[in-house]
Amino acid sequence: MDIPVEFTPEAVAAASDDQQKPLYRAFHESGEPNRSLLANNPWLRMPRAREELEWGEGWYYDTTVARKHPHWSAIPLPQATKNATRLRHDLRRWGYCLIEDGVSAAQTERLRSRIVDQAGAERALGIAHLSPAQQHVWALVNKGADFVRCMTHDPEAVQAGPLIEQLLDEAVGSGWNHLSFISNISYPGCHPQGLHQDQTLIAPYHFPDAPLLVNTIYVLQDIDEVNGGTLVVPGSHRPGEGGSLGFGRPAEGAAFGAVPHPINLEARAGTIVLLDGRVLHGGAVNHSDELRYIITNSVVRPWIRQQENFLLTVSPEVLANASAKFLRRTGFQATAARSMVEGYGYFGNGKQDDPNGSLVHVRRILDEAGDRNDGGGYHHVGELSPDSLDEIDVTQFSLWHIQQHETNRNDAYHERLAALTP
Repeated sequence: MDIPVEFTPEAVAAASDDQQKPLYRAFHESGEPNRSLLANNPWLRMPRAREELEWGEGWYYDTTVARKHPHWSAIPLPQATKNATRLRHDLRRWGYCLIEDGVSAAQTERLRSRIVDQAGAERALGIAHLSPAQQHVWALVNKGADFVRCMTHDPEAVQAGPLIEQLLDEAVGSGWNHLSFISNISYPGCHPQGLHQDQTLIAPYHFPDAPLLVNTIYVLQDIDEVNGGTLVVPGSHRPGEGGSLGFGRPAEGAAFGAVPHPINLEARAGTIVLLDGRVLHGGAVNHSDELRYIITNSVVRPWIRQQENFLLTVSPEVLANASAKFLRRTGFQATAARSMVEGYGYFGNGKQDDPNGSLVHVRRILDEAGDRNDGGGYHHVGELSPDSLDEIDVTQFSLWHIQQHETNRNDAYHERLAALTP
């Protein structure tokens, strides 16, 4: 086959050199928001893995809680409260709020005990996920019934569940999905994380009007500047609007100008922290001799790809008892815009209990095939021809089985099908 010379790899490469100003390359390769953040705030440089930490030199990790901080002590930053109006104000103004007694003492103890046991067992078996600063316990969805209840904000597991749901709906928009649900366990003497925005998963795009991601942080023990209370730069979700707080306006095209130094979050065990995904934050240095435990549940707009692939991660045992709310929040509802399987889900609306995009039917076919151990599984529709229809049993296709849940396969559908079939 003769290919036009303009379509050859050599010609395409020649037509795409730097002189041709390729489409949007400058934007996608801008390195924002980190480029402007570090350029305008060199004290934010993250120490290398084996680099000795320096104290008294103004580095971002050398800080304290707000009430002791020279810059922040006179500023009325968020305090723990049960008042919904105050929580809304704090989340909008400062990018975070603290829900007092969001989990009861008994709930906190159950969650902490379960995490301590799980993390210890994973270390003992050599399957623990260890980063340079923290142990991460992933897939909490399979590691305790209380974690599943937290994901549906059941007051039996998180007593402030209805209030948290309401604030998340207002901040991110209803219909959000879980991005991930993990435990972050800081080592004694660990290095700090670099300050970052969790919303940089869509970088270099910037959305100043509202977050696409909000973190729910479960504080399982008192945290402060000693044991590594999370580093936070209050108000950094709205760069350029700091005024007297010390924020500089970013240069044209940059995400950040000058920013003030962070604080360590200070909170009592049982506090729930809601953190806007645009806020600069990071894991702090744990100066204590003990592991520091928190749980972080991130939620996002439903079109964002999930950090944890819950469709594959959730165990069959958890799935067997899953509520409609749980299934929607973990991504088991398809629409025409996302997560279709062989076209199934095109008529889905993404809402709870919607039969037209319920991906749990697909997972159950896969799980049942594994239980049978007979070489079965999900059977895809492959190449077809009208000449071979007599040899095909349509029920062999898994698509046929999941399509039986679609409500649009009614009389009108069959009339259209008959009109189009020779």
